[in-house]
Amino acid sequence: MKTRREHTGTSQSSQDELCGVTGSDRSLLSSAMRLAFLTSGRLVPSSRFRVLQFVPHLQRLGHECLVLPSRPEKYSSLPLLGFRLSGHVKRWHRRSDLVALERWSPDVVVLEREIFSDESFDVEQAVRRIAKRLVLDIDDGLFVLHRQKFEVLCGLSDHVIAGNELLATRVREINPSVTVIPTCVDLDRFGEWTPRDVNDVQNFSTFQFRFSDSLPQLPIRRSQVAILGWTGTAANIAYLEVLREPLKTLSREFPIELRVIAESDRPLRALAFDRYGIPTRFVRWSEETEVADLRQFEIGLMPMPDTEWTRYKCGLKILQYMAAGVPAVASPVGVNTAIIRNQITGWLASTPDEWLYVL
Repeated sequence: MKTRREHTGTSQSSQDELCGVTGSDRSLLSSAMRLAFLTSGRLVPSSRFRVLQFVPHLQRLGHECLVLPSRPEKYSSLPLLGFRLSGHVKRWHRRSDLVALERWSPDVVVLEREIFSDESFDVEQAVRRIAKRLVLDIDDGLFVLHRQKFEVLCGLSDHVIAGNELLATRVREINPSVTVIPTCVDLDRFGEWTPRDVNDVQNFSTFQFRFSDSLPQLPIRRSQVAILGWTGTAANIAYLEVLREPLKTLSREFPIELRVIAESDRPLRALAFDRYGIPTRFVRWSEETEVADLRQFEIGLMPMPDTEWTRYKCGLKILQYMAAGVPAVASPVGVNTAIIRNQITGWLASTPDEWLYVL
């Protein structure tokens, strides 16, 4: 039996809030508007899931949309220049974007996060002078890294869109005009999926997990390798460190594979899971194969430490796993505890022993 999740698109209220239009100003969207978006890059997750997937909906409503991405992408560099010199190229391109904004004269300018990942905010101030209405969208705890910059950007903005309530609470200390729009996935991209039927035990063999008397008997596939998967940006692969001992133990008992999808395998090689007997496979992220790659997972993983930075993340990995029909196991940090109802819509695990128990 196949399950179809209906996707109704973006609600009118979400579209209004994306443009910084609320309350008595809502009538502004009754006529076509010019909306400009300064994004981190076409393939950057925050750009894809918090801006770009909304643009077609806005265009269908008759609004003109201008997307100005970072060039090169915000967290990337030109091969021959390195990050430092590439930063100068990005800044030069953003200066040219200011000229384009002045000529285009948008009704609303949306900043997807900060423009540069440093202390500077001179370009944002220049955008403020051009913009009739300025909207800031944030999905991370920018204030953890650059507190002054966070305060300035919130103060410059007519409206702030926060990815979760924890972020919104921090924004309200500076700017009361804030709306929570959680990071979301477009279910139309994922289409239909076939639920894994745990009641079909014809090809299953039952084992008693030896490490805990309290753990119930688990149906384990006799011959098929169970793919435990993780997806995300390479910078966060280090969070998988907590899984080394649990996966080492599991790999001695069951046929498993740790599969990691990211733009680079360098951090994964640094973890050296293979040396501990953990079968590991790296898959380079591709927009074209993203959904198919996620559907290969038996279990989706989202471990991360409980720090001031991670508490403000928006749980995108969990949403992607769920959309692909993959059960998720995550650390109980920040919004993860709101997305996952433990042992009902997924599982939460903190310590290596808890991860071992749940997996």
